[in-house]
Amino acid sequence: MLSRKQLLNKIVHLRKRFGVSENYFLIFLAVLIGILSAFGNWGLRFAIEFVHEHLYVTGLGVLGVAEGGWKIYLLPLLPMFGGLLLIPLEMAQPGYVCGYSLPNFLKTVNLGRGRLARRNIWIKILAPAITIGSGGSAGQEGPIATIGGAIGQLVAGFFSFNQGRVRLLIACGVAGGIAATFNAPIAGVFFSLEIIMMGDIGLAIFTPVVIASATSVVSTRLIFGDESLFATPAFALGSFRELFVYIAMGIVIGILAAFFIRFFYFVQDFFTKLRFPRYLKPALGGLLVGIIGIFFPQVMGDIYGHLGQIFHYPPVWYMALALVFMKILATTICLGSGGAGGLFAPIMFIGVVVGTCCGQIATILIPEVVMSSDGYAVVGLGAFLSAVTHAPLTAIFLAYELTGESQIILPAMFTTVVGIMVARSIEPEGIDTFGLAREGIHLEGGREVNLLRSIKVGDVMYRGSLETIPETMKLKSLLQFLPRSHKTTFPVVDSEGLLSGILSIQDLRELVYEQELEDLIVAKELARDKVLTVTAQENLDNAMQKIGSRNIDYLPVVADDNPRRLVGMVSRQDIIAAYNRSILERELPGH
Repeated sequence: MLSRKQLLNKIVHLRKRFGVSENYFLIFLAVLIGILSAFGNWGLRFAIEFVHEHLYVTGLGVLGVAEGGWKIYLLPLLPMFGGLLLIPLEMAQPGYVCGYSLPNFLKTVNLGRGRLARRNIWIKILAPAITIGSGGSAGQEGPIATIGGAIGQLVAGFFSFNQGRVRLLIACGVAGGIAATFNAPIAGVFFSLEIIMMGDIGLAIFTPVVIASATSVVSTRLIFGDESLFATPAFALGSFRELFVYIAMGIVIGILAAFFIRFFYFVQDFFTKLRFPRYLKPALGGLLVGIIGIFFPQVMGDIYGHLGQIFHYPPVWYMALALVFMKILATTICLGSGGAGGLFAPIMFIGVVVGTCCGQIATILIPEVVMSSDGYAVVGLGAFLSAVTHAPLTAIFLAYELTGESQIILPAMFTTVVGIMVARSIEPEGIDTFGLAREGIHLEGGREVNLLRSIKVGDVMYRGSLETIPETMKLKSLLQFLPRSHKTTFPVVDSEGLLSGILSIQDLRELVYEQELEDLIVAKELARDKVLTVTAQENLDNAMQKIGSRNIDYLPVVADDNPRRLVGMVSRQDIIAAYNRSILERELPGH
């Protein structure tokens, strides 16, 4: 059997022999990743169906829930048991199993070196399958994005590509996974470019991503046939006056999306702070989701079957309104407590129900304008998805590909744009970047800034013996001390070694020739008492901004619990060196 090195040499030899350029070779790899992503999607779907059949359906029969009566209250035991099944996975791979993981995936792809562990593939198949298959309120799209990205990274890692190529092939894998899930190649492309690549759309990136997405859809259709996840009703726009109704729905969706984003992280924080055994929190969340499911069974498990029912047999508007908030509550509890899965499917479900509710209310209030509420469900799906994720193109094209109706694009555009504008005005961050923004990482701010934000001051600061100046040091001693040092800025400390000021060479220039003052003036009188400092936990972007505000070269690093206790120093040169080193590491092959 050929070793990796021997196989690489044969591939390089074949490339040279047939004159295959790097761009064509990347296209070939995009095709390969598209095929593998389709099989990753098949594996995830198979696992979810297997757990659903052997745990949920079998459990319903064993517990006698279908018989009704008091036994229906045993339903919460099934998602609770699913939460318990996550314990051995979380113990084996701590930090990789539980909770909503797409924000960390974005951080790795956009700020890290694109290193996605191989375990992401089997973990993101098993854990979400357990949560969703046992009745948890989560989706499979976040996990399939991670699975596809991990496949792309494995292919890139085999060829020891640099970070730029690794990121590109990860994007190919994500596009392939999402496209296979929805049988929608265009939506897969724009999901990868808008959400994963943060709008980094260039021809060199666009072409392989499109090819991977298309290949994945073709492969999926060969596996499953040309079938969609759910059937949508026919769409028809009554008149152009109806567009104003869609605009009004966009306002409602924008407000609800901002509420959903903040409420999701509020519940996540609640479970993080909850004094309860960490490994048992997913089981507690499953129990609570099951209690909601007793009264609203539509919130549990894989939502695609429920979506088909809502499209063709929509609930009355007041029941739909209640279902919206129950689904929001169930989803935030499930993922906030540590259940495994994504948010895409729950967001779609909420959008469909919101659209159904708005459409029915509009037919009651203005029947001469709105004659049918059918189209509002599909437009609501795309618009709510856009407002929550801040990805308008993904939502618009997904609505089009699900219905196949070109007429839907116009109302979808109006509702989506209004929805995302309203949502951004209330909450500037999307669901996937909100948590990162709380860490000071704004992915839309540019890769250079975020690279600095991803590095802590404590990672680069000087921790050795610090050159400090006592407050009582006289000017004469200062003038003898400074020529022996390579520094230009010095912390001034009191008798206890605590920071009391900062002194630079510029502060002493006017006193160099004042010999009569050499024994009269001490360091405390020369130092500036208003000192800019940073802590080891702050990022390099914050440190650089402080250095630039005063045009200084050094910043004292102080303890978190005492702003006067020195723990190190960081310089402008330290920050620049760390930035250049990170850039170099990203571009070197094999990193």
